[in-house]
Amino acid sequence: MPGPKTAPEALAWVQAAIAGGSYLVLEEDKGHFSRRLNLYGLDMLDVFELVENATVCTPYDKRAPRRDGTQWRVSGPDVSKEQTISIGVETFLDRKRRRCALVTIFREEE
Repeated sequence: MPGPKTAPEALAWVQAAIAGGSYLVLEEDKGHFSRRLNLYGLDMLDVFELVENATVCTPYDKRAPRRDGTQWRVSGPDVSKEQTISIGVETFLDRKRRRCALVTIFREEE
């Protein structure tokens, strides 16, 4: 089912989903998300910090949605506050619950 249509609504949706444990790590692409975490020396605490203190949320259309939701790029600081990281997420409704799928993660280039 469709997700939010505006960036502020999407950010609030992602923040609530992460804080409430209503998220999933999309590993359909052979563990892509987890491999990227390892590649950049990050962990889920960095993801939680990024989402809680996000500074930017923009539409993200690098691939077709897998759950008929809307896709967003959310950016913010890592735990150390030394770098900005971004996640690609898909926001969607699942049995009337607002959820998000973590699709990819990357560091922002300076």
